[in-house]
Amino acid sequence: MASSAAPAVLAAPPRGPFRLAVGVLVATTVAILKGAMTTSTGSGLAYPDWPLSDGQVMPESSYTTLAGFFEHFHRLAAATSGLLALWLALWLQVGRRHVPGLGSARARTTAWLGGTLILVQGVIGGVGVLENLPAVTSVTHGTLAQLTLATFGCLAYQLSARYARTAPVTTVPPGTGRKLAVAAVLALVVQTAIGAVARHTNHGHALWTHVGNSFLVFVLLTIATAFASGRLGAAPGIAGLGRALMLALVAQIGLGFTALLLRNPAGKTQQNVEQLGAAFAISLHVLVGALVTVLAATLAAHVFRATRRPDAAGVAA
Repeated sequence: MASSAAPAVLAAPPRGPFRLAVGVLVATTVAILKGAMTTSTGSGLAYPDWPLSDGQVMPESSYTTLAGFFEHFHRLAAATSGLLALWLALWLQVGRRHVPGLGSARARTTAWLGGTLILVQGVIGGVGVLENLPAVTSVTHGTLAQLTLATFGCLAYQLSARYARTAPVTTVPPGTGRKLAVAAVLALVVQTAIGAVARHTNHGHALWTHVGNSFLVFVLLTIATAFASGRLGAAPGIAGLGRALMLALVAQIGLGFTALLLRNPAGKTQQNVEQLGAAFAISLHVLVGALVTVLAATLAAHVFRATRRPDAAGVAA
């Protein structure tokens, strides 16, 4: 049965870790956009070595050629996000001994998970370069990028004042809407993986499966968002997240059809660097897809937070 108690909430946490988590989100978003442009322009092998580029930290070709610029600065953006993620994880791990309320155990776990994902993704990308970009490494690298961004979206939420102040919704049973929210996120991950296969292999069956699945994903996300907003709308932030998710999803559908019209039938070739407008539109489709996943994951985290079970004293467990 739903509890009628008015549960207590935590005091607002220190703002520093939250701001750093947002910084990691921004750096990771830049890395994803640059990575998408690298693939869209066929620039993935501008430098066949790794982690350096032509054996240098800043080769001249990285700012005199477009292929070098996209690939090298993608690496730099990824390295920046990794360093910021490590800083955040260490801050939460060590700083909790000196600053009360500096993130929960769940936030610390999420921080280390996000940092690990960045490391694994970077290694997979590097091995892919050294092995001449086999599809399995490229697909895994691209899919993990979106999972990494979603992880840090959840972490930023866990470190926010809203997370601390969100009380359980007492008009519904604990756990309401969780399965639906998780199903929506999993559907997005599967859709991302199929899209990555189509993008990196130029396989027609994967492409049209990705296109067809987009309608199913749209319906599932619409249902999950409407359910969360309708049943859990009393929790501040859920309705706003739902609106942002639906706007991003509509934009993503439009960008998907634009990418379908503009794509080079030959796939990711070096000649694509001459069509920067088309490459950017396709890359924007990748980026907005990542943002949709972030919003869906954050909405799911908010649903979990708002439907947790209060303890006997009325304090959220």
